[in-house]
Amino acid sequence: MNEENEYKRSGVIEEKEYQIHLYFIFGLIIITLTLIVIRILLYYYEIHPYIKESKDIDYLIFIEGMKNGLINFYDLIEFSDWPPYYLYFWYFIFFPMYLLPIEIGIYIWDAIRLSSVAYVFYNAKEIFENKKDLIIFYVLSSIGYCYDAYFNNANFLIIFFLFLSYKYFENDKKWIAGIFFTLATFKINSLIFIPVLLISRKIKFKDLIYFLIPFFLICIPYIIFPDYFMQMVNNWLHSDEEIQGVLFLDSITWKALQPSHLMFISLLILIFLANLENISLAKRKKLLRILLPSIILIYYIYLTIIAFFIPIILT
Repeated sequence: MNEENEYKRSGVIEEKEYQIHLYFIFGLIIITLTLIVIRILLYYYEIHPYIKESKDIDYLIFIEGMKNGLINFYDLIEFSDWPPYYLYFWYFIFFPMYLLPIEIGIYIWDAIRLSSVAYVFYNAKEIFENKKDLIIFYVLSSIGYCYDAYFNNANFLIIFFLFLSYKYFENDKKWIAGIFFTLATFKINSLIFIPVLLISRKIKFKDLIYFLIPFFLICIPYIIFPDYFMQMVNNWLHSDEEIQGVLFLDSITWKALQPSHLMFISLLILIFLANLENISLAKRKKLLRILLPSIILIYYIYLTIIAFFIPIILT
């Protein structure tokens, strides 16, 4: 009888721990609704100038950039100091939103973000079993979600596509995994997904064909139109005067390491930690579990304060 009661108690505790993802999904809902309320308040009240200028700014830049058309995709955008640097097929991904009135599309974009990241949070527990690793992932991703939702960027699509890529590779559907990986590369920094899989020995070099062939096919226009490609590269190397950090490359790396990128970077950390047994680092997992997130957060704090907020305050 005592053993039965003990089993029931342990089952209840395990179930509560297992439901931790639901708390974080609820947090995503709260964040989304809060930022929607702020957006609505901006219609009626004067709030801090920075909030007024920066809220949803990335979505507005996406819309403005679409007006250039596909041929002039990499031309400067009127009210952005940053020239476009996404891969050209972003034009087709975002095109349905461009067709909608901004007043409607912006809320649909919120809904897509929430549902996409909630899907990842809910299904991550089915693939990754370690609860501590999952909590690190949920916390870092939630921080990135705040930034992504505030500026209304598109980084949520990267974590969504990369998660699907990993999930389908786990299910031995490798070509589908490669297609979803390729979709994530509309921001080129998502290519780091491949080195992480290789370092953690989740894939072998022979498996690269499933990822690189779809990526190569989608990049064929850059081979046909080399000037188009060089224009994109020049945009990547653009150094903005407002983003001036201590290190030489800070204004450039800001493109690849913005706080909203924590969503998919935390997924890469989760993948690495989950596969430490493959590279004989399982005994150092406790240290790496602390070290990796700490390094990431410290650099993000530095980059955000030194390379972003201080220049804004001083100007």
